[in-house]
Amino acid sequence: MQQITDNELPETTQQLFQEVQRNKTPLTLTHQGELLVVIYPATNQLLRPTFEAMKGSGKILGDLVAPLITFHT
Repeated sequence: MQQITDNELPETTQQLFQEVQRNKTPLTLTHQGELLVVIYPATNQLLRPTFEAMKGSGKILGDLVAPLITFHT
């Protein structure tokens, strides 16, 4: 992946990127009416762990071992 600094970009582009980061809204770039790229603000959020992601979110509402239907013979 290529990487450049904002100093290598024109001033207007720098201002647009700062606005994206400040407002937390994406910027869509088109070329001759065609979608070229969408730029999203960067986040510093850590990804949630996959293991135990749902831990503590469920409830036991009844007896787990008893049968649901009782048969009378």
